[in-house]
Amino acid sequence: MNEIPGWWLAISAIFFVVNILLFLGLIFAILKLVKFMEEAQPKINEISNKVGALVVRVEQVAIRVEEVATSVKDTVDGVGGRAKGVVGSVELVAQSASRQFERFSPFVVGAMTAMRLIKSLNDMRHGMSAARATSKKAQKDPVKLFGKKK
Repeated sequence: MNEIPGWWLAISAIFFVVNILLFLGLIFAILKLVKFMEEAQPKINEISNKVGALVVRVEQVAIRVEEVATSVKDTVDGVGGRAKGVVGSVELVAQSASRQFERFSPFVVGAMTAMRLIKSLNDMRHGMSAARATSKKAQKDPVKLFGKKK
């Protein structure tokens, strides 16, 4: 039978020692992880409770938002109906006013035409009296009329 070489035994011994050290390291890491999880458990429970309370509040807010949205919709529908009624009333008033204006517009146009004619006649009278006054001055002193002196 063949003997096992010495170098092979040395490498195997090193491998087994390193393997044992790694196994002890893993056990140590697992113990630390378990300790960390035990310490973190109350914090996780506290956060979980806060999240649960926030979920309840968010659900309440969502319900309230739905109620407000429904209320706003009802209010808008009511205001819209009233606005339609107001618009209809305004249209009726506008139609009535336009009929009244159509009925009385010939009188208004006639009155305005008469006022313009009276104003034109007054302007003509004042224009003639101003022209007469100018012609009387010109007859008295024709040189002053043109701005020259003798």
